[in-house]
Amino acid sequence: MDSKDLEDWDEARYLELNSYFRVRIQILLDADPHIKQLMQQQQSLQLSDLINQLSDEDQQLWREFLQLDSIKLHIDMRNHLEGKGTPYNPRDGFASSDDEDEDRPPVW
Repeated sequence: MDSKDLEDWDEARYLELNSYFRVRIQILLDADPHIKQLMQQQQSLQLSDLINQLSDEDQQLWREFLQLDSIKLHIDMRNHLEGKGTPYNPRDGFASSDDEDEDRPPVW
């Protein structure tokens, strides 16, 4: 990942999209007839099944979110390797459970 990509990091936008898709995916799971049918027929549901049910606009936002998520992962890994930031752990990833406060929603 080049430095231009890292300059595109926007934490506020990342958190906004993360919260948006938490809600949007829950709505799909609760209300979309196609998703409900898939859940009844299969023992597991793939993320692609959910994303395919999103509107074109939401799919564009999803691609933006994935790009930001990739940048975040790169930054988190670099910080981990350099001994900065929150160390990685299998339960919480690069976030710690005490990072969550009332003003900031948890990220997936």
